[in-house]
Formats: sequence, C-alpha cells, structure tokens
Amino acid sequence: MQRLVTALDAAKSTRSRKAKVTELASLMASLEGEELAFTARLILGSLLAPGDARVIGVGWRLLGAAAAKIIGITEAELGLRVRELGDFGDTLEALMPEHPSRLALSEVPKLVDALAETPDRQTKLQLLDILFSKASPAEAKYLGKALLGELRIGVQRGLFEEGLAKAFASPLEVLRRAAALVVDPGQLALLAKSKLLESAEPRVGHVVASMLATPTETVKEPIELALTVAEDKLDGIRTQAHVNGFTVRLFGRGQDDITDSFPDVVRALRGLPRPAVLDGEIIAITSQGKVRPFQALQARLGRVSPSEKITGGTPVQFVAFDVLFDGHSLLSQPWSERRKRLDALPVIINPFTRLDPALPLDAQLETLFVAARGRGHEGLMLKRIDSLYEAGRRGSAWRKMKRPFGTLDCVITMAERGHGKRAAVLSDYTFAVWQGDELVDIGKAYSGLTDAEIADLTTRLEALTIEKRPGGAHRVTPSVVLEIAFDGLQPSKRHPSGFAMRFPRILRIRDDKKPEEADRLETARALFDAQVDTGHRETAPQLDLFGPPRP
Repeated sequence: MQRLVTALDAAKSTRSRKAKVTELASLMASLEGEELAFTARLILGSLLAPGDARVIGVGWRLLGAAAAKIIGITEAELGLRVRELGDFGDTLEALMPEHPSRLALSEVPKLVDALAETPDRQTKLQLLDILFSKASPAEAKYLGKALLGELRIGVQRGLFEEGLAKAFASPLEVLRRAAALVVDPGQLALLAKSKLLESAEPRVGHVVASMLATPTETVKEPIELALTVAEDKLDGIRTQAHVNGFTVRLFGRGQDDITDSFPDVVRALRGLPRPAVLDGEIIAITSQGKVRPFQALQARLGRVSPSEKITGGTPVQFVAFDVLFDGHSLLSQPWSERRKRLDALPVIINPFTRLDPALPLDAQLETLFVAARGRGHEGLMLKRIDSLYEAGRRGSAWRKMKRPFGTLDCVITMAERGHGKRAAVLSDYTFAVWQGDELVDIGKAYSGLTDAEIADLTTRLEALTIEKRPGGAHRVTPSVVLEIAFDGLQPSKRHPSGFAMRFPRILRIRDDKKPEEADRLETARALFDAQVDTGHRETAPQLDLFGPPRP
C-alpha cells in the first residue's frame, strides 16, 4: 500500500504531464492481478468498476464514527478538526496514529467488496475498523477520500491511458480503442498487462463508451449527400441497452447502471431473439404515445425502483438508433449494415431520411429540421451510411444540428470568479431582465466569451462592484448587457423571474445597448408560451435541470 501512496503523492505534487505519466506507469508495471485492477480504478477516483450496481455505502457519519474510535476522540471533535482543515482525508492524515502493522494493498479490494456487499451499519463499522487499524496516516488519507468519492490527484482518463500504455509498452492508439470498449480501468489494465488489448470487443452486460456527434457548425468537411441520412435528434436520456434473453441492463451516458430506474423499459426489451447491445434514447411520452419534452423526465430521474404511480404518471419509451452487438460484434460494420440488423429487431426504432443529391442541401435540412421540431424533437442528426461505430470518439461521421430556441438581452447583476485557469477572473455571470422598474434574475452562464473578453469584463465589473458577498461573489451596478442564447425556458423557483434557461451561453457583449434597453420579463414569458404551444415545454415548475454546463 505504501508504494501506491508514494506514487499518488508524486503524481499529485507535479504539474508535469510527463512526470505524472512516468509515476503512474512505474506503479502499474509493478502490480498484478487484483492489486493492479484496484489501483487502476483508484487512480481515477473510483473503488468499484463502472456499471457495478453495488454501493459502498460509506458516508461522512459512518467514516467519522470509525475514524474517531481509532484516533481516540469524539465524533464531534473530529468534525471540528475537519472544518478547521477543510478536508476529511487531510484530517485523517493529520490525526491518525502510526500502527506497528502495515496495510497490504491486496487486503484493500477484499475489504471494499465486503463493504459493498453488506447493508448492515455495524458490519461496515467493523470492516472500516479493520481497514484503518492498519493504515498509515497517508494511507488513511487516500482511502478516506476514495470512500467519500473525493479522491482527486489531477489524473484524467487520457493521462491514465498514457501511463497504462507506457507501463506495458502498448501502442497508445490500440489502448485507446480498447478503452472505449472496456470502460472499467481495472479490466483495461489487466488486458494491457496480458497483451490482449486487441482482443477487446463489446460484450453484453458490459457498458461500452458511446459514439458522439459533433455540432455541424464545427465540422469543416462538406456533407456528401449521397452518403448521408438524417434522423430526428431525440431529447431524452442517452441509454445503452444490453439484452440477453430476459436479462436487461441499462446504462446511462455516464456509464452508470440505470436499470432499476426504468423497469418499464426493461419489460419492453426482454425476450429479443439474440443477445444484443442497443444504442438509443429514453424519452418521455404521453399515454397516447406523443413525445413529451425532456423536463417531463424529471419525475423519473434518479429514482430507484419507482412505484407504479410514478411509472404510470410519467411513461417512457426506449427508442433505438443503433446496434453494437447482435449475436456478435457489429463495430466493424458500416452504419448501413448495422441499421439493417437493427431494423430486423422487434424494438422501437428512430426513423431516418436519405438526403437527395439532386436537391439543394440547405432547403432539405430546413424542411427536415422544421419537421423534427414539429414532432417535439430537438433537431437533426446527420450520419454517414459508411461510418463505423467509433466507441468513445467524437468525429464528423455523426453531426448534430441544433439551433438556439431564442435569445434575450440581459443585464449582469452578479459576477463570480471561475474555476481552474479562470480562477483569477470574473467569468461566471448572473443576469436579469426587467419586470416593471426592477431587474429580476433569469439565468447564469459561464461560456461563450473569449479569454480577452473575460479579462476586459473582469476589469469593468470590478470597477462596478457595489458589494462583495461571502464566497467572493460581486454584486455589481447594472450596466453591462449580454445577449444570451438558450435552448429553452422553463418555469422554476430557482430565479426571481420565475424562469430558468436551458443551456444558456453568451453570444456577445452588447455595448451598443444601455441597461434600460435590455429585454423585459414579458418577452421571456411570450417565448415560453410559444414553446408550450409547440409541445416543447410544459407548464409545471421544475428543479435545477437547466443550469449551464461547466467549461
């Protein structure tokens, strides 16, 4: 275990990518079997494999009770020290005693599995006692962080893959192809050590990284009409369905197991004629089968084993648009062949339309886009019929065509410092529209401006600051107008305006407009009413589903 701690300390302490890769490679090259698999997962901040439906079930209170007993203080005293130091893991390192016995790395995976297997609190406490009674202070730090899901050593998936490739002298491209098919870093590490990366193929029950689409406006290559089809872009939950007879497992885009949240989808997919892995979307529908907007899915999000009242009140449907496995792997087959195999399966399938080389592209896309929006969908997906399924890749073979639903000119009322490289500038903006003579907040955005624009805006907003609030937020004199684009409006208690924006982004700074010329709440309400009329929104207030994505 000490080897692991030394390597993690070294990787965390350096900013050099090359040095991090070298440290990780040296560590993994020295390990085998279960120790290697566990370490690979731990490096990326996880103790269980992706898709593992088990829950370790160790939170702050449980870990605090176990740690306080070993340290010899009360849980309240431990809590005070955690607040002083600001981090539970760092507190463990500062307070844990040195033990005469040492914790072997081989013991830890077994103890973690035992924690995940038992729901009993007393048993978990006994297991934690075994774990921490042997751990050194530094080992306790990392184990505590990992158990709480707070382990961060500055290693992202790409850097881990570089370290793994270096550890076992594997070509990086070969390893990355395998990594898209074997998303469990532990299993990937075992394949790399055994020189079996090229044997990686999709397997029913084991989640595969999804192929991703690129926005049409960022692709420079022209569209070849004779080789392109268009599908409606569905507005739901990207889902990978693994079906083997009457056994069905569902995985979300984040590779988490969502099977228990959608028993109605499981029932609908059971009994396919062959083992299959389907790529598709779970969408909300009415009792008559009409598409509902994404917001309707809120009633189903995060619910495990929902009641019949919930499933009946918010029915959903899995719509397939690709197949990765149909008795055998189809990844090496073009879209056209995969589509034939998909069409032969008794599942609901997203229709497609072939583009006509004899007709103007813009006119075709406009007609198809309007039709897709009329059916309640987001926009279009354009796919090459000769494209392979590139798991985990985002390329030009799949393109997504969306448009902002609308824009509003808003006034900045609050600014906050960003994260990472933007920690020194005011890059997070809260903005408002007019309601009578009062500005009411309607959204917050982080993206859309260049670094130079943000730096200039920081100088302006610091000069306009009228109050610095706890946490560093700047309340500013309403002066700067931003044009904000968004994918939709939704009633919400999140902002005083009564609305929240879905995926807001800044189009430009409107220095040509005075703050009093910004849009009014009546304009936002009219945009929302237009969405309701077309079926793209519903009137019920929702929770914070529509915040901006972090850069």
